Amino acid sequence: MNNTHERGRHRAPGRHNPLSELKTIARESAQPALKGAVIVAAAGGLVATFATPAGAEGLSEVQAAPAAAPAAPAVVGPRAAAAQTDVTPASFGLAAPAAAPVKAKVIEDLVVKKQRADAAAAAAKAAAERKAAERAAARKAAKREAAREAAREAARDAAREQAREDAAASSRTSTRTSSNDQADEAVSERTTTSSRSSRSTTRSTLTNSTSATKSESNSYTPSASSGGRSAYNWATRGQCTWGALSKWYASEGYYPGGWTGNALVWGSGAARAGYTVSGTPRTRSILVMQPGVHGSSSSAGHVAWVTAVNGDQVTIIEMNALAGPYNYNTRTLTDQGGMQYIYAP
Repeated sequence: MNNTHERGRHRAPGRHNPLSELKTIARESAQPALKGAVIVAAAGGLVATFATPAGAEGLSEVQAAPAAAPAAPAVVGPRAAAAQTDVTPASFGLAAPAAAPVKAKVIEDLVVKKQRADAAAAAAKAAAERKAAERAAARKAAKREAAREAAREAARDAAREQAREDAAASSRTSTRTSSNDQADEAVSERTTTSSRSSRSTTRSTLTNSTSATKSESNSYTPSASSGGRSAYNWATRGQCTWGALSKWYASEGYYPGGWTGNALVWGSGAARAGYTVSGTPRTRSILVMQPGVHGSSSSAGHVAWVTAVNGDQVTIIEMNALAGPYNYNTRTLTDQGGMQYIYAP
């Protein structure tokens, strides 16, 4: 009889551990085994499990489970309860397979996506329009500022041009005044010399301021009184009053004084100052014309220096009349009402 002990399934149930035997077979054969596919016949029953393949090296070292006790006699009928057996991989000493990570899948809402895209486009368009409006407003503001600056520059140019014109006019006026002053001084010098020479011969012989000759046309010579005097020409320069006082000075050698005002009040003012004022024309006198007489000013009147008298014809030299301010001209007028004469003594 052959007593060789061979491994196999011929052993009687309950004499061996099925898991230990399966593990031994897998280790010795070095072949892949069913990790969870194990068929165990024990305790008069059959237990089966299935799992993914694995190598023998993946088997864990486990303690051999004790053999199951003999199964109780089966009971037939509805009262029999099926025996529950744990067949999970852990019950066999195997590790549970790791679950593969699940990648989340994002589901897009196309309507919301389109609404967001439309909103972004509208916002971008509004921003572009706002920037365009700001640039247009900036350009308009720059144009307005340029126009205002041009207007200010034009005003400054006009002011400078006016200032130059005023300076030129003032220069011309000064030149003309200087020329007139020089001419007046020359005439005054000549007239003074002639008048003094004439008065030294006889005070009863009346002379005019320009020729210092005897006036044979007047048969009556009114007497005259002396009044106040002034050290300077107190009238407004360039006006008729200033011209009349200059001619008085050229003839008499001094300026009359003691009154002021426009031409129309010179008659009463000179009378209060002590001078003879008459309605009879005479040479060496100042003619006072009331407003409107022979074209005199309607508000201020007019004065002039009398150079000759022939009956009722009075020849005068005047300033600021036909020739304008600072300039003299000569006229012959008919004596009439509204005309007075301030006699030089």
